Amino acid sequence: MSQIGIVFFSKCGATKAVAHALAEGVETQSQSVTMIEVLPSEIVEGRYINEQKLKRLGECDAIVFGSPTYMGSPAAQFKAFMDASSEPYCAKAWRNKFAAGFTTGGSLNGEQQQTLLSFFTLACQHGMLWIGLDASKHTDDLGLNRTGSNIGLVSSIDDGEESVNGNDLLTARYYGTRIATLVQELTSKK
Repeated sequence: MSQIGIVFFSKCGATKAVAHALAEGVETQSQSVTMIEVLPSEIVEGRYINEQKLKRLGECDAIVFGSPTYMGSPAAQFKAFMDASSEPYCAKAWRNKFAAGFTTGGSLNGEQQQTLLSFFTLACQHGMLWIGLDASKHTDDLGLNRTGSNIGLVSSIDDGEESVNGNDLLTARYYGTRIATLVQELTSKK
């Protein structure tokens, strides 16, 4: 059984909802999920400090990164986590693991792609293998991925609502299934 880690920061609950939808997708493939929430209390003088959580991610076959997009990049809290991953980087602890990413925003296009590119860059620095999103309402009949982002999942809050768009949550579940399926297939060939 593969272990999929989902590490995320969520200020108002939207990113957490997407993380849980991703986890549901992973679990449909009978894979194990490790949920790791970056908490504000774990950031001391601008630095993320939780060695246990970083160690748990090192035990995963794949790591999915998630953060809201604030001002065109990951939230500062998640950026602190990214910076703290320099220790696993030096140890090559995440090398050859699979990676993926998701972000939430208050609008349909608030430069969320930049956040995904930050996650992609982080994964490449760690020597990880990126899994993109292979569905789009523009290219198939699944009706998923209304934003058309294939780097990873972009989700947003519905206008006038307090919750994540329903299509985005269904897409998150699908993405979790895709990640789990690929990780299982590719790790079983080792």
